[in-house]
Amino acid sequence: MAIVDLGVNSASIQYEVALEILGQERQPLMAAIREEKGKSEPSAQMIQYFEMRLTALDELQDNLRVEDLGAIEQILDPSNRLIRL
Repeated sequence: MAIVDLGVNSASIQYEVALEILGQERQPLMAAIREEKGKSEPSAQMIQYFEMRLTALDELQDNLRVEDLGAIEQILDPSNRLIRL
């Protein structure tokens, strides 16, 4: 996927959009944890998996920098199943 040039602040805009995407990717994981915990017999393994994914997203979001162009490109790619649920 080619990153679109948005002008003088292109990298900053793409960085902000990438952070927003990472934040949005948290929502289905948090919903899955709530759903699993609400079951009569919740799976500890599934809850742990969802929590680990949340932790990984948090770490990526916390450590991402404007100059991390390769990572930002992957986050912005809607077909990247490693980032997008």
